[in-house]
Amino acid sequence: MRLSRTAVVCALFMIWGAAPLAADEPPPDCSAETVGVHCVEMRDVIGPWAIEEVVPPVGSQNALQMSSTSFQPLPGIFGREEEATLILSCVENTTRFEVRFGENFMSDIGDFATLIYKVDDQAPVALATQASEDNTALGLYVGTQAIPFIVSLFGAERLFISATAFTGRTLTASFSIEGLEAAVSPLRTLCNW
Repeated sequence: MRLSRTAVVCALFMIWGAAPLAADEPPPDCSAETVGVHCVEMRDVIGPWAIEEVVPPVGSQNALQMSSTSFQPLPGIFGREEEATLILSCVENTTRFEVRFGENFMSDIGDFATLIYKVDDQAPVALATQASEDNTALGLYVGTQAIPFIVSLFGAERLFISATAFTGRTLTASFSIEGLEAAVSPLRTLCNW
């Protein structure tokens, strides 16, 4: 009996010994050893844009994400602060635009789905958006909406965003979008536009 318990403990230790990546740990770079594993094919930085192309473990098309963080942090829960993140992505041949608001709970119910944006010195515009599946972002998740919006940002330097979290807190952020037209080239190629 004692031997079997020891054997079970040893077997469990061997199974759990290779710890998986933590949720916030980036996937490894692709190589001959990472075949069949979620890995990063390409990383690049163009101006304020961090660009990453990810290879899925099996099947599907690569995904590309480019992000720019806000100049100032947003208030979060329990007094913590975190920068907002502007994300443009191509996932399964669908172009997406979204703004992640850190720990804030975002909703697309009623007026909570309205994102007010201002490009450089232009007049502010209200944009109807959808909440992300995890309710941390508002965005345009269909290419027919996201692509024209992204193209409208070409040549601009700053994007100012204002939205209301589900708690009623107004969140504002500003992003550098300089060089967007050049930086978005790999995304356009991958998503065929």
